[in-house]
Amino acid sequence: MSPTAATAIRAVAADLPAVGSAPTTTPADRQRVTRLLVARVVVTVDKASERVDVTVYWVGGAVRSHALARPVTRYSQQADYPRLVARLRELCADRWNAAGIAERLNAEGFRPPKRTTRFTGEMVLRLTTHVGLARRPRHGSSTGWKSDEYRPMGLARRLELSRDTVRRWLRAGWRNVRRDEDGHHVIWADAGERDRLRELHRLPRTWANKGRLAELQKPTPRPAR
Repeated sequence: MSPTAATAIRAVAADLPAVGSAPTTTPADRQRVTRLLVARVVVTVDKASERVDVTVYWVGGAVRSHALARPVTRYSQQADYPRLVARLRELCADRWNAAGIAERLNAEGFRPPKRTTRFTGEMVLRLTTHVGLARRPRHGSSTGWKSDEYRPMGLARRLELSRDTVRRWLRAGWRNVRRDEDGHHVIWADAGERDRLRELHRLPRTWANKGRLAELQKPTPRPAR
């Protein structure tokens, strides 16, 4: 081998990553270089988690160890699964919705299994159900309501009126309403209240009906719980 060729080989050997990524290096070239430099590779898979230990024995005696993560099919196989569940508990306790929880988990570096790179709201819903965590009821849920309580849209459907009509009554104070812990309107309307509202809607706005309209605009007191 000529001195020039030897110098060229030493220069290439000094920066093998550049050789491997060069556009002129073919896959076959990379395989040949690897076979010349690596004596053997030992891969140890932890079946209980995503951890994979790789030990590379190089020609010449050098040994290098690396820890990798393999795709797994279950959350319970992930090394940070206990930390993930603990974080879910915290976010559920703080009343984050599923989409918000997904954003937080992604931002904090958590990853779902099965080669998926990001959490979605639907994935969070399934996971919280799987681990038995109580989630924030979605807007419109009747969880915790008493008898004869409605959202504005639900009452509008029951009365066969537009939602705008019900909302106008809310603004005018003609409804018996409370707010839930998220600040949303919950309207109480038993059979008598619903009859009052139907009559209020139907009654012509004339001078002759002024007195009756004033009566109908007063919500019926809600019975004590």
